[in-house]
Amino acid sequence: MTIAPTCPRCLGGLRPPDLWSDQWRCERHGDVSPWHEATASPEHALRRLADLATVPVWVPSPMPVHWYVGGVGWAGDDRSGARAVALATAGPSPVGGPADMLLIAESPGTGLGARLAGINGPDPERLDTLPEGKVEAAGHPTALWPVACPSDRAAFVGEAGGVWLWLLLWPADAALLLMEHLVLEDLRDRPTLADRLLFGAPTDRLSTPMPIPEGSPHRL
Repeated sequence: MTIAPTCPRCLGGLRPPDLWSDQWRCERHGDVSPWHEATASPEHALRRLADLATVPVWVPSPMPVHWYVGGVGWAGDDRSGARAVALATAGPSPVGGPADMLLIAESPGTGLGARLAGINGPDPERLDTLPEGKVEAAGHPTALWPVACPSDRAAFVGEAGGVWLWLLLWPADAALLLMEHLVLEDLRDRPTLADRLLFGAPTDRLSTPMPIPEGSPHRL
């Protein structure tokens, strides 16, 4: 079960396809891939995405100790398939206290990772700094670059499977998790991994709103 589809970039309402257009349309961002968030049975949603997604469905394998899945979301429809997939996980931070981690795979231009990272624009800007993190994604060492974002979180982005790989962490110091050997597997290649995942309390991280642009009259 999901809520009504919204814009992946701003969570605004969408105009569905009609006789004049086969695209979902946001008044603010034009044609978009509709964003869905599983509100019940995230296990079922994750297994379905393993069949329908056109991008990797990243899951940690193994999951960090005492971590669990707290939410699943995707951008796309039955016609085009999921062009972005987000997995929300939660558990103990390496420095103590609770932490959240989002893993997002998305085709360029979707804008989901940018919204969840708290930055403007559909894609990260030029990555001129050196990479500061690394994961293993589908058996390949994958560099991650830091992204300037609000201070309550840490954001990293790289490329895996021909699309963006975002890794977001709350609070920011939970980024120490990247010092561990974090291995990601694509559920499309190993669907039985879903049977090993622990599902827990739902998170609201997938509903993080779009940041207010600089210079906006609504910005505080």
